[in-house]
Amino acid sequence: MVSLNGISSMPDNVYLMSVVFKRILAVALIAGSVAAGQLAGQTTRKARSQLLTSQVPFSFPEKLLVGARGNIYLLDTDLSSLFTLNTSSGEMARLCGPDKLSAPSDIALDPKGSIWVLSAFRSKVSKLTPDCRVESEIVSRRMPLRIHINSFGELIVLNGIGEALFELYGSDGKLQRAFGQRLDYRDETANQELSDGHIVPDKSGGFFFSFNYPPLIRHYGRSGNVISEFKPESDIAIAPPDVSVRKQGNSVVVKSRYQILVLDMAVDAQGRLYLLLSGMNKIPALTQGTPKLAVFSGAGKLLKQVTLEYNFHRVAIGRGSMYLLRNRAPMRLDAYAPL
Repeated sequence: MVSLNGISSMPDNVYLMSVVFKRILAVALIAGSVAAGQLAGQTTRKARSQLLTSQVPFSFPEKLLVGARGNIYLLDTDLSSLFTLNTSSGEMARLCGPDKLSAPSDIALDPKGSIWVLSAFRSKVSKLTPDCRVESEIVSRRMPLRIHINSFGELIVLNGIGEALFELYGSDGKLQRAFGQRLDYRDETANQELSDGHIVPDKSGGFFFSFNYPPLIRHYGRSGNVISEFKPESDIAIAPPDVSVRKQGNSVVVKSRYQILVLDMAVDAQGRLYLLLSGMNKIPALTQGTPKLAVFSGAGKLLKQVTLEYNFHRVAIGRGSMYLLRNRAPMRLDAYAPL
């Protein structure tokens, strides 16, 4: 349930965030293999055995991050828990639970080891110490949707409403600037839905952002200036979106029909963008994932395309490896060599 200027709304994919039962699922971190013939001359990271050999209490690992030391962070939004996985030992641990995390929807890691946690439901971003103690909090009235940390350790917040698409906060939690012209779809609900993209940082304090519609990647500088933008090359035609709102009792029900081309993205040390490309309508895209992965230069030039062996929902890169997560059953987390 989300609030739009005090009015409750319920997106049609709300079931993704409302699982009322807990289930024990095995998640295997193994070395994935790309479909035969797709990566001539490339070598995947080899692993002869599963690094996770016991069952772990996952429900819906929505967020995947790689820490500075190579550890994997998995945010389970159903269980309000943050897990860490040691890729060397295969040890899995629950770092923070519901006693510390309140309806988390996104996380970000800064260079000093602090954990920034967004609760979109509460319109609040909390800065936690590595042992999950609350250090500071930011409360926003602009319906924050996503967060990320730039290369200077500053917090980028994607806003769901308001004139500016982004806000930038210092490591001390103080607002530095608001920037980014919002694409106006002439409806507040459509503005929120279609601007809910993904953020990855560049090396200079700026970042890349993916819009849901039109399907484009925009490169912002640290000061908020637009450096460039491009539409990812794809053979999938993207139709105009259809977002409607209707009243149901005291609530407002939102029904959205639009295609999601960029399901997730990551950036490597060379500044290349790795995009999981779907093109399916919203619910099938979010539920089924995609086996299509494309690599682009920061300027938008298509460098490589591969078809993965399995469908995935999330991609992350760090410490010389690319990680791909399937966060629906049967879950899997695979490690690849960067393309």
